[in-house]
Amino acid sequence: MINGVLLMNNIELPISFGQTHKFLIILLIIFRLLTKPRLLLFFICLVLVLLIPSLVQLFKDFQSSILLKDIIKIFRYLTPVLSFMFFVNIYKSENDYLQKKIFLFIKLSFILLSISILIKYLGIGYPMYNYGNIGSKGLFYAGNEISALLLVLSSFLGIHYWKWNSRKKYFLLFIISFITGLAIGSKTAFIGVLLIFFLIPQKKISKQTKLTKFIYTILGIGLVTPVLLFISWEFIKRTELYVRLIYFYDKLDFITFLLSNRNTFLLDAVNVYINDYSWLEKLIGVGQSTFENRNNNSIIEIDFIDIFFAYGLLGLLIFVGIIVFLWKQSKRFAKSEKYPYANFVNMMLLVLLAVSSSAGHVFSSGLAAVFIGLLFGLMYKSKVDV
Repeated sequence: MINGVLLMNNIELPISFGQTHKFLIILLIIFRLLTKPRLLLFFICLVLVLLIPSLVQLFKDFQSSILLKDIIKIFRYLTPVLSFMFFVNIYKSENDYLQKKIFLFIKLSFILLSISILIKYLGIGYPMYNYGNIGSKGLFYAGNEISALLLVLSSFLGIHYWKWNSRKKYFLLFIISFITGLAIGSKTAFIGVLLIFFLIPQKKISKQTKLTKFIYTILGIGLVTPVLLFISWEFIKRTELYVRLIYFYDKLDFITFLLSNRNTFLLDAVNVYINDYSWLEKLIGVGQSTFENRNNNSIIEIDFIDIFFAYGLLGLLIFVGIIVFLWKQSKRFAKSEKYPYANFVNMMLLVLLAVSSSAGHVFSSGLAAVFIGLLFGLMYKSKVDV
């Protein structure tokens, strides 16, 4: 948020405040993981493997300027992995003090995010779309990753309130999250909030959850959701977002409309891949900077496809391997009563995969990266009452 304020006031630093902040966080986590040399070695190996295509391009074209940008992008993709390693150790330790601090950390982050998004309607902050001053990014100098951040933070708080049988707090959080998602002006945000808060009660949360409370909760969500959808539509019709939606809906086919033209960007990138990539580049990729330069300084905004074009088949296999590990581990843990949050993590993994495959900016989000790792690490938590 401080970074956003500086940029709004045209205050440019040699290294942005945001990059400095992220660098310090990564450095502190790496320092903490010095006690886990195998994990740290694994992370370093991932960085070096993904750096190979950038080094190849460096020796090929002698453009040293691409190296720093590519390293930053690699750390964006891998920070969730680093964060996951860090928070798994905390959850395994069963340290009540630290786990309470984690909850407070997420709660404070959610409050700051919501306030930042909503004060845009008081004239403070960035619009999500400059055309028509549509939506809100608050004080964050970011894009669609704001939606991913909202889903991660609200779902983390939501699953805890539900497990603690704090139904009033659960519904209040649902309403605030939905309003914030609507204020963002992104279909990913408010539809994602509806989906997550509907799915959380579907899980067998605990033996203490009474059937009557479960039924009342489902009925409550079932009644509230149509009302919120109606209010949302009436709100949208009174904003420039409605004009934008109607314009693109009339101009594009349904799939292109849903994907916000990303399928068209994909076809252009495929042509570049077929015609401009050598056999070696198709295998190991070309690095982020070269990929963007060859693709008219743009990306597809679908995470796994962007990973494929930037880091080749090798990079894609690495990220698919990480996702498969998280999915299998959460499914395995869900079979045991020792890990009450594993089902939730499995659900959120699928939700975030769906978002990353339609709107992107999830696993490449510098803003949400630490929180995503924290969320996935939650599967290792064994206590409900903390």
